[in-house]
Amino acid sequence: MTHRVTAYVLTWILSSSFVSPPTQGLEPIPDKLVVLTFDDSAKSHYTTVRPILKRYGFGATFFVTEGFDFPTNKTDYMTWQEIAELHRDGFEIGNHTRDHISTTKENVAGLEEQVEAINKQCIAHGIPRTISFGYPANVTTPEALPILKKLGIRFARRGGSPEYKYPDGRGFAYEPGFDHPLLVPSAGDARPDWTLDDFIAAVKQARQGRIAVLQFHGVPDTAHAWVNTSVQQFDAYMNYLAKNGYTAIAMRDLAKYVDADLTPSNPQNIIDDREQSLLKHSSRENFRRPQSDDELHFWLTNMLADHRFTEFEVSAATGLSTDEIAEAVERLRLPKRVATKQADPLNALKILPYPGGRHPRIGFLDGAIRPLRETKFSAFLPWNLSQYVVVDVPEAIWIKQGEGRELLYLAHTDVPTMWSRQGIALEPLEWIRENGSLRIERKLPNQVSFGAEIVPTREAIRMELWLTNGTRETLRGLVVQNCVMLKAATEFNSLNNDNKIFRDPFVACRNAAGDRWIITAWQNCVRAWGNAPCPCLHSDPQFPDCAPGETQRLHGWLSFYEGKDIEAELSRIDNLAWRKSTN
Repeated sequence: MTHRVTAYVLTWILSSSFVSPPTQGLEPIPDKLVVLTFDDSAKSHYTTVRPILKRYGFGATFFVTEGFDFPTNKTDYMTWQEIAELHRDGFEIGNHTRDHISTTKENVAGLEEQVEAINKQCIAHGIPRTISFGYPANVTTPEALPILKKLGIRFARRGGSPEYKYPDGRGFAYEPGFDHPLLVPSAGDARPDWTLDDFIAAVKQARQGRIAVLQFHGVPDTAHAWVNTSVQQFDAYMNYLAKNGYTAIAMRDLAKYVDADLTPSNPQNIIDDREQSLLKHSSRENFRRPQSDDELHFWLTNMLADHRFTEFEVSAATGLSTDEIAEAVERLRLPKRVATKQADPLNALKILPYPGGRHPRIGFLDGAIRPLRETKFSAFLPWNLSQYVVVDVPEAIWIKQGEGRELLYLAHTDVPTMWSRQGIALEPLEWIRENGSLRIERKLPNQVSFGAEIVPTREAIRMELWLTNGTRETLRGLVVQNCVMLKAATEFNSLNNDNKIFRDPFVACRNAAGDRWIITAWQNCVRAWGNAPCPCLHSDPQFPDCAPGETQRLHGWLSFYEGKDIEAELSRIDNLAWRKSTN
């Protein structure tokens, strides 16, 4: 397929009903998006880097400092007039502190004064206050984050450490939602011994929602030979970006794609995950490539037509390139659209396996690193089939172990389970699709099996969980987390619990008008709650103790109600036989 045809097909995808507008007005993160950054006010930023970037039409951020001998050495360092001209050229001027002071815990008390000194110089030379920050010497401390935020810094770049050792110049691409926007990692920190292959390895990480942030010093760096990049090297790197269709932007331009106010609950989680992957030599990818044309047809229709994914989200879910996606759309003659409203109210509610590729949470993304899709299904709102909730059933199963408890199963990878602690990886599974219903069963290494069945009716979605004990010991404390995630149901996805009511075993969420509700419940509920940053609904049940050879079952409910008398509706549901088997 030629590039022209590929571009046409992708344009057709984007202009059809396949793709919904990005949430919160942000643009979807394209593949091949890189951020170019330059540290230390090197003279060559003006004399060499500037004309090369202008020739290629690339954006960039120059992190300026008055450290070293900047005030007196105008052979190795720029003047403020030259820095101002970079700004007038359209490049971003970022903050690298006045004295190039490492941002350690001991130095953080002076950080505000250091940052503001550069801001004052910027304002004096017609440059806006800085909103991007580069950590001097790539040294970070958690205590710096609230200070930088107070000063109006939106994005702050660190190095490739601690995941990689500093001398390597290697790093990981930025993963919005997982990486704190004030701890953006460098995918590569150019060194004198770098080859084009080193550069390519860094920028090739810019795919599937990841952004490659690149760090340079002087080109050449006449004051700091250990971070020098030759003119020939740099021109070859920029030529590679241009020839291979990369988009090069400044740090400030991340705001087009990234919500800087969306911060992880624990910035260390993603760093730990990367370090573990390096230690275990394991992949961090989370896509599943369709194995046949029938599977390709199902999943592309599921993603593009039903879930309205962008082609970049489809790529993240399948591992296919955007060219391969466009070719498959054309070859398989995929449908352009699906109904946006349930045509016949007597039909069963619409459910589908959730395909992955788009994280089902709004906030608290680091609470589910690499979510597994085999326990997740989408339940579409009957009054608007372009919206849906994602149900994780089960999200987690806890088991009593001695005086504590252990994770028997978890549908993502950020918290250790009893299997990951032993170095055992569970094989990926898929929902079995039968007559509109979904079913899955997993046998664990200790011979405990569990499964779920999802049966849609016109009134509600009936859910059943079962667990079979194949061990010689009675299993106790079998608490289950089942999660209903509201991200793609825009009437219901406020980041608070003010729109929710909790009436054990029911959890219900309303729209702003209070005339539409999402309701879920589980038999033997031990905790009814909502996680506001997600946002989601939980009616978490507990299996009865399970003796060797026994099977225990739990039944669940999910429905959509139009009306304002929610108490009457919950009472009505409570009197139904939903706690019985789905069969």
